[in-house]
Amino acid sequence: MPRTRSIPWLIILLGIGFLAFTAWSIYLAARGTSAVTDTDYYSHGLRYNQTLVEQRAADSLGWRISVERSGDRLLATLGDIGQQPISGARGVLTLFRADLPQPQQLALREIAAGRYQATLPAGLAGELTAEIVFEKSGARLQRRLLLAFPPR
Repeated sequence: MPRTRSIPWLIILLGIGFLAFTAWSIYLAARGTSAVTDTDYYSHGLRYNQTLVEQRAADSLGWRISVERSGDRLLATLGDIGQQPISGARGVLTLFRADLPQPQQLALREIAAGRYQATLPAGLAGELTAEIVFEKSGARLQRRLLLAFPPR
């Protein structure tokens, strides 16, 4: 009785399996794009680099910020490493609220040298994530905040 060799069949099956897997991979790649794809990646990358430069400028100037909440007002004190007030900066407070589709931005106005204030919206309760940003002469200071409000 002649003995059949299984090695050639094994090689043929491996080749067919490889071709089937390659065809399946090509089909998946052509069917859709990744959710991570960013159509404006170059602009976002440039903006990221600009933000790093601004933050390094603020760090080299020794900018310091302290924030306190008093009722419906948020007070921020901006100073340098020698505790001298920094006047003329442009400040923005961004509130990330779950009840709004977009973050809410509030301008910080200077009420005294180095002291900035924003009026918070009524009806805030619980913990709220916020971001405060100060910019002046190409320097930028950015900090994340967690604001706590009494429950309603």
